[in-house]
Amino acid sequence: MAVAGPASAHHSFGRFDMQKTLAITGTVKEFVWANPHSWLYLTVAKKNGDTEVWAFECSSPNMMIRWGWHAADLKPGDKITIDTHPARDGQLLGATFAIYLPGGKVLADPMGRAIRSEAFAEAPPELPSKPTGVPYN
Repeated sequence: MAVAGPASAHHSFGRFDMQKTLAITGTVKEFVWANPHSWLYLTVAKKNGDTEVWAFECSSPNMMIRWGWHAADLKPGDKITIDTHPARDGQLLGATFAIYLPGGKVLADPMGRAIRSEAFAEAPPELPSKPTGVPYN
């Protein structure tokens, strides 16, 4: 057998437009706190009265805990706003950048930062106090 070094297997951020940020407001449908990535599902009301469900990819619980998250931070029925990098192909999918909770707490996620460094993994950078993305209608 050949000797092999450690394999680094992680998905690309290529499916997300990391240069574009949307601010999406909706109601938490489900929050899945799981490895290798957590997922947030948000029901979003459209101006025409229709609703759609968006899926937001988040980091692993290990990374999220380092950045101040707890599994109980998001519960079904919570009304939140999320800054996200949307999917390039138009799917209702995004990479989580920051979540703005009703009480004023802001949760940032390394998933939406796409930066790889040990220092960056330890704690979030300064957080914005309000959504920074283009409002989604």
